[in-house]
Amino acid sequence: MKVGVDIDGVLANSLPLWVQELNQYFNTNKLLEQVNLLSITQTYEITPGELKTFLEQRGWFLMSAPSPLKGAAYYLNRIKRYHDIFIITARHKKYAQETKSWLQQYGILYDDLILLGSYEKKEACMEKGLGVMVEDTLEIGIEVSAAGIPVILMDAHYNQGDLPKLIYRRHSWAEIYRTLVVEPLPQSVYSIQQ
Repeated sequence: MKVGVDIDGVLANSLPLWVQELNQYFNTNKLLEQVNLLSITQTYEITPGELKTFLEQRGWFLMSAPSPLKGAAYYLNRIKRYHDIFIITARHKKYAQETKSWLQQYGILYDDLILLGSYEKKEACMEKGLGVMVEDTLEIGIEVSAAGIPVILMDAHYNQGDLPKLIYRRHSWAEIYRTLVVEPLPQSVYSIQQ
């Protein structure tokens, strides 16, 4: 099966680093629990232009410096023995080298890396024929699952609430591994899109 995997918030523990850098850059004191990467401009009360300037100065660091989530590399590499791994990220293509270096640094194995430069992942998931997508952003998960692709949602403070059909919350990479390899979702879930 083809498994899609997001980077930030799924493989990489990016949000704490983003909050640290945003707080320093904009001289604020936001707490981790207040921030969602989809709503940075609202949370920090900044313009898209100010965010763009911040990313021009700190983007390379934000893409290459986060630590991996606990167990991410270990379990994803075990999942890779059974499934093809397609890393699908909202990161911009200009961060391809930083992203590839980060994945290599932590020994994360994959078959393909797709840098979209936007949060619109549904089309890429459909084009690649994914059987499942591992994501942390509920809004993206809803769009992907609406296309008939099951979503494993990595639990986070910003994605709480009731889950629609085809979205399954997991709290760790060990749980994701069990879902994809040890005790997979019923085959009928993966074949909905066929």
